[in-house]
Amino acid sequence: MRESILVILLTWTFMVHQGLCGRLKKIAQQPSNLLEDYSSYRHISIIHFNVPEHLVAVTFKFTAEEEKTGGIGKCLPRNVSLHLKTGSLPFVRPDGSKVAANLMKRRQRHYSLQMQSNGDEYTIKVEAPPAGDWYTIAFRSWTDPNDEQIKQQGLGASCETVLDSEMFVEMPAMTLLVNPGIEHEVQLNETSDSAIMQFLVPDVGFVEPSLLLNSSCGEDCNITVHITAGDNLANVLLNSTQTSLLFKPYAGSFHYVTLRLLSGNASNVIVRLINQTVFDQVTLVELTRKSFPEFFLFDYEHLRGNETKPQPFNITVDALSVFSFKIGRVYDVGGTVTLGFKLVDIDEKYKKNIILVACVSFGRYSNITSGGACERVHNVTTADVYVNSTGPAYVHVPFPEAGIWYVSMRAYCLEETTSDNDICHCGQTCLGGDAACDTCDCLSRCPVSVESIVASSPCIEGRCNDHGKCMHCMSSGFVFSTCLCTGGYRGFDCADDAYVLTHGGIILHLLTLTFSNLAFLGSIYVAIRREYFTEALSYAAVMFFSTFYHACEAGEDVYGVCIMRLSVLQFCDFFNALLAIWVTLVAMASLGPRLTAFCQIAGAIVLAMGAEMDRTALWVFLLPAVTGSAIIGLFWGYRCRRRQTIRYPSRPYRTIYFPAGLLLVALGLVSYAFLQTRKNYYLVHSLWHVCVAIGVILLLPKRQYMK
Repeated sequence: MRESILVILLTWTFMVHQGLCGRLKKIAQQPSNLLEDYSSYRHISIIHFNVPEHLVAVTFKFTAEEEKTGGIGKCLPRNVSLHLKTGSLPFVRPDGSKVAANLMKRRQRHYSLQMQSNGDEYTIKVEAPPAGDWYTIAFRSWTDPNDEQIKQQGLGASCETVLDSEMFVEMPAMTLLVNPGIEHEVQLNETSDSAIMQFLVPDVGFVEPSLLLNSSCGEDCNITVHITAGDNLANVLLNSTQTSLLFKPYAGSFHYVTLRLLSGNASNVIVRLINQTVFDQVTLVELTRKSFPEFFLFDYEHLRGNETKPQPFNITVDALSVFSFKIGRVYDVGGTVTLGFKLVDIDEKYKKNIILVACVSFGRYSNITSGGACERVHNVTTADVYVNSTGPAYVHVPFPEAGIWYVSMRAYCLEETTSDNDICHCGQTCLGGDAACDTCDCLSRCPVSVESIVASSPCIEGRCNDHGKCMHCMSSGFVFSTCLCTGGYRGFDCADDAYVLTHGGIILHLLTLTFSNLAFLGSIYVAIRREYFTEALSYAAVMFFSTFYHACEAGEDVYGVCIMRLSVLQFCDFFNALLAIWVTLVAMASLGPRLTAFCQIAGAIVLAMGAEMDRTALWVFLLPAVTGSAIIGLFWGYRCRRRQTIRYPSRPYRTIYFPAGLLLVALGLVSYAFLQTRKNYYLVHSLWHVCVAIGVILLLPKRQYMK
């Protein structure tokens, strides 16, 4: 297949694209995305771009705005976070949450942008971008949930954050398909200031080529040079007569050299590729893919002959062992790949001191130094996995990039020193992951058999650390897996307990929210003494359902007492609270027995409907409050006019109980509507219970006051 592609491409070894050089061309505009507040990874919105080949640069343009959907006031700009990456979803933790699992630390670069939803345009420009799938994730920026205010729906403006995105590309003046073994000359000038040279690097083992560049204008010109494959491998600013650029290529892949003249009139650039093969014997371990029908479920197994069960493979002394596996586009990138290794059949003389070093890399396999470090594309790092004889070791790769992944392996033995019969210090440092070592004199290679696991699954091995549930989420048609954490836990695997209440804290919240409802015992007693029996029943219902609603939801699945479904308890709590407000206002109006009964039943019907429609909306609370206040004003005014006096009701109620009750209820309302945060919720909400209960005692009039 690759040979046929080369034959086709060689028919146009030199092609010139006139008129597009240096100009941005819009080629994609994505539908508007609604953004959510970030509290876990499931709240991201995905924007996907397909970046074509042979581009000098690509510019992604983003605009976020607030759209009002209801409420009072205007929408204020909010902070928006955006992350962009090629090949897969960016794995980010904006809340700084901890992950208990061992995650692969060195991943491909992603671009981040902090913006505001004020209608301004924000851009991310990528020079010499890799072609293929680019994924953007966006969300309203994370804020500390302890400081987040609990807003009553309808008190302020209800707004949606809408993100619009576009992609602009810059084409080269020249595109060349070249033979990497031949010297090529490219002329750059003001009208033709960019060129892309494409060449194939075959899979021939460890190749560390250098790109020799000669510029005719020397220091009088500035020319940027980028080498790109699945990622940006190297770049340099050429402002001298000659320079060389070392890079580590992706095996068996097309590479692109992008030249752009930044300053200067013209330059003839001569490009020559010099291959330097590092001769190191490699043993390839073949793996077979086994796919399953569910999302993100597949394995790679080492099978021998007609065997159906995975078999161990041998790590030898004289060769680097390498296996590879492929991650497909779109459908494979939404899960987590788990790599596991276990040493088996260990020789007794190596058992105490043997350590397997494994380097996981994308696009090319990494050599392993004599000190047990991994030679990456840009530097030398510690290994991704260290395995000893005590048990298996794992590393997890969330949202792996699409393409070929490689795992390089070598086994080392820590030699004992002759002086004090102790393990050498450099070996402990190098194979403990403390430092990346080029050499270590007391490390020697040793043979071992290894069992391996390469398995993809939702979340991390399909679990969320027993503190959550693994979910499949969809955004813009793309499916990904993430954890829905419970009990205050957070993080990618629900392992971060920073916001988890202690058992004492849970009990404090539970007792405060439930026992504060006992203040309604006074309301019930006063109502019965004053012969308001319907009102007393309503207050009893409020006390009962509010107590058990909070006993169910405040217990954090540890001490919770749920006598029925939480949704039923919530409806009963809100409905009876609304009904208690209504019957109290009707009693204050003193309408007489027939009209009072009619208003109570009519109000119960309307309030049941409102509580079911939207029990947290402002209008549901305003409806009984405004209507009841209007009835009180109407009937009190009527009686004052008929009696030709403003001294109604009686003086004690009019001057003491009524204003004191209003003040207390107003205090509770202000606390409930404006002062609640997630951190102080249990205190402020309990204050609301007490204020309302005592306010009812003051506002419910004695019958002789209303005559």
